[in-house]
This record gives sequence, structure tokens and C-alpha cells, in this order.
Amino acid sequence: MDWRPRRSIRLTPSDRRTLKKTDRRPAEQDKPAGLVFSLAWAALLVALVLVPDQKILRFKLLAVELGAAALLLGLLVEAASIREALWRRTKLDLWLAAYALSALIFWRLSPEPHNSEPEVARMLLCAAAFFGASQSFARVRKGERLLALWSACAAVAALYAILQHTGGVGRLLVPQMERPFSTFGNPIFFGAYLTASLLVTAVLLIESQPGLSAMGLLLCAALQLDALWLAQSRAAFAGLIAGGFLWALKRQSGTRRTMMLLGVAVFGLGILWHSRDRQWTHGLIWSAALKLWLAHPLLGCGLGRFHMEFPAYASAQLKALWPQQQTIVNFAHNEYLQVLTETGAVGLALFVAIPASFASWFLGAQATGQAEGPALAALALFAGAFFSPDLRFGVSSFAAFAAMGMALGLSNPEPRPWPDYPKRMVPLALGVILLSFWARLAAAPLLAERELASQPGFHIEATPEVRKALADLEDRLSKEPANADLAEQLAYLYAREKAWEPAISRFKLAAGLAPEHPGPLNNLGNIYYSLGDFDKAISFWEKSLAVKSDQLDAHLNLGKLYYERGRLKESARHLHAALTLDPDNGKARILLKKMVE
Repeated sequence: MDWRPRRSIRLTPSDRRTLKKTDRRPAEQDKPAGLVFSLAWAALLVALVLVPDQKILRFKLLAVELGAAALLLGLLVEAASIREALWRRTKLDLWLAAYALSALIFWRLSPEPHNSEPEVARMLLCAAAFFGASQSFARVRKGERLLALWSACAAVAALYAILQHTGGVGRLLVPQMERPFSTFGNPIFFGAYLTASLLVTAVLLIESQPGLSAMGLLLCAALQLDALWLAQSRAAFAGLIAGGFLWALKRQSGTRRTMMLLGVAVFGLGILWHSRDRQWTHGLIWSAALKLWLAHPLLGCGLGRFHMEFPAYASAQLKALWPQQQTIVNFAHNEYLQVLTETGAVGLALFVAIPASFASWFLGAQATGQAEGPALAALALFAGAFFSPDLRFGVSSFAAFAAMGMALGLSNPEPRPWPDYPKRMVPLALGVILLSFWARLAAAPLLAERELASQPGFHIEATPEVRKALADLEDRLSKEPANADLAEQLAYLYAREKAWEPAISRFKLAAGLAPEHPGPLNNLGNIYYSLGDFDKAISFWEKSLAVKSDQLDAHLNLGKLYYERGRLKESARHLHAALTLDPDNGKARILLKKMVE
């Protein structure tokens, strides 16, 4: 074939600058950044499996939060230090920015903002995971290697779960459990992770060349599927089926795609009809959640407040199954319904726009090759969230939003230059402020736990020195019977010794001598709580607050007791008051965290 030489084209300096800005190939500055981001992702994927989960502190969640923060910090450093730095723009950037902004807005609109902070932290993690993944995966040179590492790490987690189910092998003993959860603390959350991992592995397997890599991926898939079966998470299997369906649907067009959608709709209606007479606990929760939403249709009952407001709308049948003082219904077991109850129609519309826009992008044949794996993983997690609280678990939220970012980052997003200095300082400063604010919220549970661990105990032994001090105080009180401070000091020492009767007598004396002092009333509440007389404890704490409303201890005490009795709304009100008085109070933050554990 005879090719004619192409006519030369002369470019002006302006044309060259334009081509440099619009060229979608990786920029030169992306090469060192790509290596750094690859190493960061490798560490993050390994930590996601190896770091164990633990209630309250959630070390696994802290690990992914630290990883997402490191990715964002790397992007900010790159933008600050490289004049030609580029932002890889994706189809979801505006939606995720609006989602993060809505978290801050709903937080400020909450009737008790301190009680909404854990949910704000989770929503900001979602945005951080997406932007960190979309920008970093657009810079890495071989994203498929990171996806292969994801699959291998998931296989390790699956193998450990299988050992948990069997109790170990040979001399290797592992605590045995019927429904294993590996290092994820809960079989439902572990199932969500496995669902996402299986789809990533399946796409890698289809895209891989025959040979050793294919055999390794096949082994990973087998381990993940076996562990998923042992975890027995119905929502995880629903998500896996949905992911497989979307994968097949993407490869159809026209009439075939329409027929597939109709078939799924008919199948879903058939399942609902078949189950019409079955009484589901989930159904009782969903029904009560809808009543809660109807009471606050536009903006919801408040961010992160579902478990506080829900008991007032729960049916007698649900309360009989799950007594309020024994069980906390902290989730709607349907993420979309929970978003609707907490943030109303406005919040749900904004949230649904994210997976809907992403699904439209995926089905539009724009996600190809390796990008299909993380895209299907994200969509499967969003599908499983119709039946499960998976996305309320920070690690599952991270996986869903990071997977969306990975898919978009691997799909060659459009590069846009950052603004020139000094205009660039505005987005950089805003990014640092948001990152600092999110870091404070994320670290709060760990700091609170450390604060509580460092506090000394209250009670003391009745040593000879203590008895002598009590005798001296009693002698002084007999000489000054109207001295309220002396009576309170004596009662306090009796209480520390657990001498409850004389402590009650002296605190009551102090309260009668100085009714304007709230301390004796608060301490009487403490004593009756220790004795198990909770009604009297509440009565004295409320009387104490009536004398002085800004008492930290009384609010904490009522928050704790109301929490233990299942009265979460009253508990949250007093804990919010405590955090208003002391924003870093560890006891209040730990109790708020326990409500959703």
C-alpha cells in the first residue's frame, strides 16, 4: 500500500498550549505521582484486609480513613508544588462535591449537630474515597496490578474466613464460628466486601491472558465465593446477582436490553407476590421508617438521627419482637429509605443521583476493560444496600465510592489544569480546611477512648486514714450543723468508700441546707444509679439540672441512663448538651458511637 506523506501543519504557540491542556495522555508530572499513588493504594488494600475491626474504635475504618486522607493530601501537595498540575475531571465530580456539601448543610440543620457528626464523617469519607480514587487511578500507569492486588488480598481474607468456619487446620487453630467474618467484625459487612471483590476478580479473569495469572485469579475467585457462601449474607448475594445482571445488560442493546429489563421486573414482582403473606422484620422496620419520613417529608428528621427518632414510630409488633430496652433498631436496613428518613426527599434525590448517574455512564459503554471490575463492584454494593445497612459501615461506603472513582479514573478522564496562582490558593485552602475538619471528626472516637482510659477510678478502700478523715469530718459537722459545704464534703467521702446510707443522709442534709447548690442532688442521683434505683436517679439528676442547667455531669449521667433504657432520643438530647458544654468530652462521644454499633 502506497501512503502519501501527510501535509505539515504549523502550530502557533497558542495552539500548542491548547493541545497541552486538552491532551488526554498522562502528563509528565503524573509519572512520579503515579508511583507514589500506586504504593499508597497497595498499602491501603493490604491494610483493608489485615487491620482487624473493633467496636467503637473501628481500627479498620481508621486505616481506610487514613489512606483516603493521604491520597487527598498527596493531590493537594501536587497541586501546590507543580504549576502545570492537572485535575482529571469525571462525570461524577459535581455530584460528589454536592454530596459532601450537603453533609455540611444537613449537619448544620440538625436539631442537635453534635449527634450528627459521625454521619457527617462517613459522608465526607465517601467523597474523599471517590476523589482520591478517581484522581490517583488516572495517574497510575498499571491500574490492573492494583486490581489484582485487591483480588489477592480478598482471597487472603476469604481463606482466613474459611479457617474460622472449620476451626483451623492441623496445628493452626482459629476461633471457630458458624458465620465467619474474617477481620471485618460482622458477616454482613464481610459479605459486601466479598461481593465487590468477586466482581473485580471475575473481570480480571475474563481480561487476563491464559497462563499462571488466570489460574491464580481462578483460585482467588473460588476462595472468595466459598467464603461468601459461608458468610450467608442475602444482601451480598443480591448485590452479586445485580452486578452480574448489569454486566450482561451492558452487552445487550435495543430490544434485547428492553426484554432483559422487563424480565427482571416481572421476576421481582413475582418474588413480592410469593412473599406477600410472609411477615418480615425488615418489612416492619420499613413500614415504621415510612411513617417517620411522612412526619418530616422534605428535609427529614435530621442527619444520623434515625435510631433516635425511630422508636416513636415503631409498631407494637416490632417492639414485641425487639424490645426497646434490649435492642436498638439503629438502621432501616435499606440505605435509600434511611437517607429518605434522615434527609427527606431533598437528600434522597441527591444521593440517588450518584449511583444512577454512574449506572448510566457504565451502561453507556464508556466503562471498558479493567474499569468494568470496580464499576460492577460499586454498583453491586449500591444494589445490595436496598436490603442491608452495608453502606452505614464506613469500610463498605469507602469500598463503594472508591470503586466508582477507580472505574472513572481508569477510563481516561479529561485533564483540566488547575487555576493559575494566586487563584489556585482558594481551592487549595478550602481543601486543607475540609481535610482538617474531617480528620477531627474521624479521630474523635479514638481520642475519646484514650481520654476515658486515662481517667482514674472514683472509689477508694476504707483504709485507717480514710476512717480517720471521716471521723474528723463528722466531729466538725457536729460542731457546725448548718455548714452545707462540710456536709457535702463528708457525703462525697462516704460515697467514694461505697458507704451508701451515710452518704445519702449527708447529701440530703447538704441539699436542704443549700438548695441553690446542684452538686448534692447530682450525687444523690449517682448513688441511686449505683443502687439500681433508676427512677430515683433520674429524678435527682433532673432536679439538679433544674437548679443549674449547664451541668456537664448531670447531662452525661442522664444520657447514659436513658441510653441503657433504650430511650435514645432523650439520651441524645442530653449528650448533645454535654458536647455543647465540652466539645471534646470522651464519655459523650463514646455513648453516641455505641448507639449505632
